[in-house]
Amino acid sequence: MLLLTVGFLNVSATALSQNVSLSGKNLPLETVFKEVKQQTGFIFLYPEIVLSKAKPVEVHVSNMPLNTFLEVLFKGQPLTYFIESKTINVTLLPDARANDRQPELSPGTNYLSDTLVNVQGRVSNDKGEFVGGILVSVKLGKAAAVTDDQGYFNIRNISSKSVLVFIGFNYQAKEIRVPQNGYAAVTLTTKVLQLDSVVVRNINTGYQILKKERATGSFGQPNMEVFSQRTGSMDVMARLEGLVPGLTVNRGQVTNSNGNGIATQSVVIRGASSIQLGTEPLYVVNGVVTNDFATVNLDDVTDITVLKDAAAAAIWGARAANGVVVVTTRQGAKNQRLTIGYSGFVNFQGKPDFDYLKRLNSAQYIQAAKETFDPKTYPWATLSRQSVAPHDVILYNQYRGLITAAQANKSLDSLAAIDNSGQISDLLYRNAMTTNHTISASGGNNIYSFYASLGYTSVASNTPGQKNNSYRINVTQNLHPNKRIQVTLNTQMTNVITSGKNYPGVTNTFLPYQLFKGPSGENLPMSYLLGFSDSLRQNYQARSATNLDYIPLDEVNYKYTQSNTLAFNVTANVGVNIWKGLSFQGTYGFMREPGNVTSYQDSKTREQRNTLLSLTVAPTIGSTPVYYYPTTGGLYTNSSNDQRNWTVRNQLVYAANPRNGKDALNIQVGQDAQESFGSRATTTIPGYDAALNSYPAIDYATLRKGVPGTILGFGSLTTQPYVYIQNQSRFTSYFALASYSYQQKYSLDLSWRQDHSNLFGHDESTQNKPIWSVGGKWQIGKESFMKRTNNWQNMLALRATYGITGNSPYVGAASLFDILRVVDANQQIGAVAGNALSISQPANTTLSWEITHTTNLGLDFSLLKDRISGSLDVYNKMTTGLIGNVTLNPFSGFASQTGNIGELSNKGIELALKTVNIKLRDFSWSTNIAFSYNKNKLLSYVDVNPQFFNANSKITSSYQVGYSLGPLFAYRYAGLDNMGDPQIYIKDHAVSKALDAATPDDVAYMGTMRPTFNGGLSNTFSYRGISLSVNMIYSLGNVMRREMNQFYTGRMWSSTAFNGPTISPEFLDRWKQPGDEQKTNVPSYVAGSASSSRRSVGYYVYGDLNVVSADYAKIRDITLGYDLPAYLLQRIKIRNIRVYAQATNFLVWTANSDHADPEYSSIQNGGRTLPPFKHSFSLGTNITF
Repeated sequence: MLLLTVGFLNVSATALSQNVSLSGKNLPLETVFKEVKQQTGFIFLYPEIVLSKAKPVEVHVSNMPLNTFLEVLFKGQPLTYFIESKTINVTLLPDARANDRQPELSPGTNYLSDTLVNVQGRVSNDKGEFVGGILVSVKLGKAAAVTDDQGYFNIRNISSKSVLVFIGFNYQAKEIRVPQNGYAAVTLTTKVLQLDSVVVRNINTGYQILKKERATGSFGQPNMEVFSQRTGSMDVMARLEGLVPGLTVNRGQVTNSNGNGIATQSVVIRGASSIQLGTEPLYVVNGVVTNDFATVNLDDVTDITVLKDAAAAAIWGARAANGVVVVTTRQGAKNQRLTIGYSGFVNFQGKPDFDYLKRLNSAQYIQAAKETFDPKTYPWATLSRQSVAPHDVILYNQYRGLITAAQANKSLDSLAAIDNSGQISDLLYRNAMTTNHTISASGGNNIYSFYASLGYTSVASNTPGQKNNSYRINVTQNLHPNKRIQVTLNTQMTNVITSGKNYPGVTNTFLPYQLFKGPSGENLPMSYLLGFSDSLRQNYQARSATNLDYIPLDEVNYKYTQSNTLAFNVTANVGVNIWKGLSFQGTYGFMREPGNVTSYQDSKTREQRNTLLSLTVAPTIGSTPVYYYPTTGGLYTNSSNDQRNWTVRNQLVYAANPRNGKDALNIQVGQDAQESFGSRATTTIPGYDAALNSYPAIDYATLRKGVPGTILGFGSLTTQPYVYIQNQSRFTSYFALASYSYQQKYSLDLSWRQDHSNLFGHDESTQNKPIWSVGGKWQIGKESFMKRTNNWQNMLALRATYGITGNSPYVGAASLFDILRVVDANQQIGAVAGNALSISQPANTTLSWEITHTTNLGLDFSLLKDRISGSLDVYNKMTTGLIGNVTLNPFSGFASQTGNIGELSNKGIELALKTVNIKLRDFSWSTNIAFSYNKNKLLSYVDVNPQFFNANSKITSSYQVGYSLGPLFAYRYAGLDNMGDPQIYIKDHAVSKALDAATPDDVAYMGTMRPTFNGGLSNTFSYRGISLSVNMIYSLGNVMRREMNQFYTGRMWSSTAFNGPTISPEFLDRWKQPGDEQKTNVPSYVAGSASSSRRSVGYYVYGDLNVVSADYAKIRDITLGYDLPAYLLQRIKIRNIRVYAQATNFLVWTANSDHADPEYSSIQNGGRTLPPFKHSFSLGTNITF
């Protein structure tokens, strides 16, 4: 109750679902039951005789609490009822009379004369499973009971001549006379379900809950069963892949709005609608905007709705152009007994899929090194400040006469025989694993209900020493103190703790022969990675008195990173029924995410020793070193992040059912205020001693200017000891929603919103722009002229919407005043008066949000007794006022400023289709299809300066006016000449290899790098308690560059990192001698500057022959589940147990001949990236007590 008091005052849209709004005359009771079920989720159980004895009713109620409504409904009826959990059991009153068939007589059972008796018994089904929740009532009497989890029941003091009626959901009703011995063992027959109805989920927009049948907008709702079982990811957005038409998951891309290290998988809805601004949708949890889904326990998610068109999303205003994802978490139910649940899984991913990467083996590498060795172009004397790998040392030693050819070949053969892939896999990687556990409890009475959960997630990546542990608490409380007031308080708290060590990140571009451990288990040095020759390194070591050996595995524990983020989210909802359909709703949210990231580099790390060399003066070996940088301790960095959001929303809601309940009217008006505040304070301390918690004084002023004459020649320290950054955004909004449904066939929706924000310019024309939408729906299937089709169509509706949404500028894009910065006197030339002020950003009072106009046409359908159902949408999005750099008058002192310029269109088609292919008593097969098509085009944008626009800039650009976003351009490749140099076609079909021969018009458009078709295909098979789910995703219509060799000049190894030039096996097929141009397209290797002066290897690398299709299809996950029979669980008092196993990530088909997986490829530049795993495997269970 303390939490309820603290979070008081706000209305929950979910709580309102326990209210009933209905109006009509002469309504059959069965019609009322169905409507109550749709509005509240409560189901009715009753014998068939109830409907024959019931009287038609006349009701006119609006937002009436369910309990009150039931009293009104059954007043004057020959019926009585009682509620058990979410089931309303209805029976006849004792004085009701009916001409019924005789009840079933059990063979061999004696029946008593008319006396009062007690009857006990047990109910099972035709599978031998004991069944709970069965209503056992006395026919024509008041006495009743409900079977417990083990199927037992007990009815006291009933007539020995009574007839017992057994009713259960999905079971055929059964009647028996009271047995003589007072014990009844009853078996119920399972119904073969007729496909005459489907479960219809309501639509939660974050502002209101809509019935799907009357919603005019375009909404997407995933299959929540598939979502909940996707154990391959703990990210909300990643689990939606292939489940919602129009939602594309950008694999490998993440967003982090808070800077707290907690990232969310990047997605785009209905194509990108911006160039400079983000394309992520707006995230909403329980009606409140949030930066990410970090605080959400996926086991608590009960529903997700994706708002796609303007009618669906416009109510969210100037931040809804990219769509809105609304997440709803679980709540307790009224009159529900205490329920305990557990869900958990273990997901095993293993080590990275090294076989996917193509690289030269050691023998091939050494042979290529011999062939490209050129000591004249790259003399030994010029390599003292470069990394010289062991194979190069051998070759140079032979060239310099220090060793014989035989000795060199022997040493090179030894290297060629080494394969370090085993050590890389064993020493630098580990098996990745994720474990997740959630314990939940829920229950409630008529006044108070709750849901609570405790969650723990441990993610062990494939890098040793890394840890990522999450702890989550979620408590939702619902209070109904009286018929007018309803309160919901949701509290979520998440603690994420991560840590990592200094393991080197080694990929396929590292030397294939370099081992990390010797034969005796000793860690091997790789001092050449410091970038100095041995003689120079020893000289620097002697002058600096600092050890300059580099042993990577010794440095694993010299550096660490730790983070600790605590996210706290409170959402309070209050609803007050004021008078006859008029109610008040309020939503109040507060979120805070403080986080701390700490890193430490010991002075023994390679990075700190390099910094020390650059800031140490020691002219000769005998000199006493002068250190300007600490020689002990280490570099300590602490970054404290804080994110605070609050939301206040107040609205009045009026709901009515005009024309005697034939129509429905809903009006909402309100005010919404939101603020987001983020800050980050970073402290950096060199020479920090963790044991003593001390550090030396640093002369930052001197080090910032630079120190000449150091061991490396010159050194400086630009790191600031303290940096503080903060950003703040505010929105104050007014909104209105109105909807009217006429004769349950024609629906009209209107929405309007006006946002005022500090993110826009303060000009009135900018601040007062309205966001609005209009939508209509026609239930054509209910028309009289469609009656002849009722035998095959169950529902047919047309939708049409139009509206405006926005995409708000980023923080700092606009300012009310000129922003000044301090220019340090030390940075000025000829400064005589100290520090100065300069305008860093001029005032920008007219910058506005990007405007997206969306037209959507939709068709909803359900056919053949709901065997085929779905929706089809066609949309057109036109975005105007794209934000970009607008050229300014040169006399302003600034070349450009952020402004609204440019137009972008997105057109597409979406299909959501569900088919029930087979439905038998014990077996079923259903299919879900999600299909999306999106085609965008940049119609206009900032003019490019012709001075900087050439063929190469066009090829590497991410956008071009007149093309789709993410265009891929390529040179028209014309093969090699007799020197092995690449050639291209230019205008008039001429062939040239000259540098800069191509103009922008000479390059070819190959397609877009963004898929135009994508979606998913899910099949679910069920046999009794066994289920098999196969979920496939596909991506079509885009192109990418294939993996190719990109090494054509220079030394094979000169890197000081664990990655070198990309030398693929294709390098072995390069041009080597005249005539090879007839059999290969791979350019020759040319040492030195001749390569860049006579040719452009980019003609080959970015040539059209290297552009391939990026189409692919994958089985994202396969899940096999089993629900244990109830009769096995009854003795241990467990309601149900489900166990399942899952396997993920099976590439079924790819269009490119190299069988490259586009998810693990560099789409624009070519090359493969290391997959973190090949397949993952999970075991999990769900238990309810």
